[in-house]
Amino acid sequence: MKKKHVVRFAASDYDTLTNHLKKAGEDESFIYGLFSQADGADHTLYICRQLVLPDTGELENQSRVSIEPTRQYQAVSYGLAYDQQLTLFDIHTHPFSSNARFSSIDNHYGTQNARYIAKNFPKSVSAGMIVLGRGFDNFQAHIWNRETSRFTPINRIEILGSPTQILVDGSKSTVATKDPYARHRLIPGWRQGLLENLKVFVAGLGGNGALIFDSLLSLGIGKNGWIKACDPDLLETSNLPRIPYAYPEEVGYAKAVISQIHADYRTPHLNVQCYEKAVEDAEITDIIKEANIIIGAIDNDGARKLLNSLAARYLIPYLDLGTEIIPNKSVYEAIGQAQVFLPGKTGCLLCSGAIDPAEAALDTMNEETNAHYERAGYIRGTNETPTPSVLHLNGVVSHLAISQLLRLIFDDNFSGKEYLHYDRQAANVFTASVARNDDCPVCGIQGYCGAGDEDNDGLEDLFDLLNCEDQEEAQTVTQTEQEG
Repeated sequence: MKKKHVVRFAASDYDTLTNHLKKAGEDESFIYGLFSQADGADHTLYICRQLVLPDTGELENQSRVSIEPTRQYQAVSYGLAYDQQLTLFDIHTHPFSSNARFSSIDNHYGTQNARYIAKNFPKSVSAGMIVLGRGFDNFQAHIWNRETSRFTPINRIEILGSPTQILVDGSKSTVATKDPYARHRLIPGWRQGLLENLKVFVAGLGGNGALIFDSLLSLGIGKNGWIKACDPDLLETSNLPRIPYAYPEEVGYAKAVISQIHADYRTPHLNVQCYEKAVEDAEITDIIKEANIIIGAIDNDGARKLLNSLAARYLIPYLDLGTEIIPNKSVYEAIGQAQVFLPGKTGCLLCSGAIDPAEAALDTMNEETNAHYERAGYIRGTNETPTPSVLHLNGVVSHLAISQLLRLIFDDNFSGKEYLHYDRQAANVFTASVARNDDCPVCGIQGYCGAGDEDNDGLEDLFDLLNCEDQEEAQTVTQTEQEG
């Protein structure tokens, strides 16, 4: 099976790109971009790390039908690609066309430059080309294949963040005669086609995750993209009141299997796949790379830490939600939250304090080490400890999270409202911004936003104990964290 090739931008970078290109008006314009690479089983991502904006005078022969970078601008861009071992894309415009296509001149010089890079640059570096037409909503793109010495088409550009855009080369939007989403389309600003092109990954199919999953089906997400989800757990009797599509005879079945049956019956026209695996599974992390949105409906900081890291590396917006009922004698508190991490723009879950490093370290231990800590008294509870939960709290927070998701991708007054908190007792909802911490090892200046598959050079979060093979070493690290 041939791999699909996808180009990915953060919304802020694409805004910078198009604002620069628009300055040329009716003339063609040009810019170099540096991209990291991420490989999956059936796809390769090219993730924008840096735009090399040309200074005045670094473009020549600029007119309505031609554009050329100066040798100095080209040399600087090539040098950056070589030093950082990043793929180099030349990006230019055809403002005269609403169906952008490479000209014979584009293909001639593009092939010449790609062969030079293939011959003189490290194997990890390749050359790509993108041409954008009038309105920046149509394109043609391709990437050089070293093995065949030819360009391979790229038919999907993802602009992730707020607003979200999915550009698919050659796609035609059609509306069915019997359209289940007809009433959606009546809403001003609604973009059903965007929802249908999205690839959304859901981690967790329990009380919150099942409602999120069912809502995504109702929105029509996955018709041309996909919905994928994972949960390693089996359905228990106590889950039945909170998973609306689960039945008593299914107790003991995997939640993922039950969710797949529900999706296949309710929305057979959507591309949906559920996995009986944890987010830490290599197959799942490989799938997550390709997602346009990650939704975390999980109850441990170890998995949150991993999803937070994947979101940063592959520039994927991450929506994390959770609920909690806190008993206190004869009364209780019921609260919930939904937080969005936009890589490159907002703070992540680590620097905002939504992840506890010590708890995450405990969550990622293997069973033997976990049992050791439990005997030693370092773990206050066990996985068998039941926690109170109820459908209406899951329902309120899950649907608030879906509302946040739609506001994010449609850019509907979302900025500054990345964090949402619900308090049942006070009947109150409030929102807040989540500022990025420049010193954060994940999303800060020295972090790894957009790094793709490249090594992180030790910048992973300092609480990853998965590599601590020596139990005494792991105990020392954890004790230090708890005491700190």
